Amino acid sequence: MATNSTFVIVKEQGWRMGFANLLRNENLELWRSHRWIKQAGLWLLAVNGFVVINLFVLPAIILPDENVSSMMDPVSEGIRALFQIGTTALAIGTITMTQGKVIGERETGITAWILSKPVSRPAYFLAKIVAHSLEIIAIMVGIQSVVAYGLISLANGEAFPLLPFLIGVGGMILHTFFYLALTLMLGVLVKTRSQVLGIAMGLFFGGMLLPNLINQLGLVTPWLLPNILPVLALQMQIPFVTAYLPILMTAIWSMVFIIVALWKLPRLEF
Repeated sequence: MATNSTFVIVKEQGWRMGFANLLRNENLELWRSHRWIKQAGLWLLAVNGFVVINLFVLPAIILPDENVSSMMDPVSEGIRALFQIGTTALAIGTITMTQGKVIGERETGITAWILSKPVSRPAYFLAKIVAHSLEIIAIMVGIQSVVAYGLISLANGEAFPLLPFLIGVGGMILHTFFYLALTLMLGVLVKTRSQVLGIAMGLFFGGMLLPNLINQLGLVTPWLLPNILPVLALQMQIPFVTAYLPILMTAIWSMVFIIVALWKLPRLEF
């Protein structure tokens, strides 16, 4: 109940202590400013710019060459642009944007100040996970997917099949969440921002190479998802295990990262 116009008494206990206030603060930092509009515009250019190029620009350029144009399906190329290039760009963007969300506050003493209040350490970390997950779903993937679906349907001449498209979008959200959980966990485990960025980017770019050397790694990591998601969205034939085991393992790894961070955080000294 509000006792005055400034303070609201929040009765939370255990791991939830302070979670609601921390989550509110994280959300207000994004949604009360114009930062979310700038982000939406940036990702619109970064993700759907490639979709537009593949749907409308390239077909117009190569149209005089009938042999090439007959081999190119603009809709398929647009889907691949969204789920290959777009998924890759969102992963890099997530690492870049969230690299300092935990380690930066640790370095400046903000974390110690927050935790000196009636706030539990799990609530501190979970508030960041939830707030930035909403950012991923709404701004980075949600808006871009709606725009891309409209563009792809326009190029297709009719509404593109919705269910396979949504499966691809779900995989994109999960892939981006994996790198969010990884980056925030590293903010708990390591001691400098450069270590967070270096390890996260190293795993990302290493993931582009390692499955070529060790095929089985692609089935138990998110590294093949940018190649698998367009296939699922286009309803092409692919073995069930090859398609869905990486999705399942990506979800499992994401939960492992969160559990590790929640285990380590109470053991840190600030």
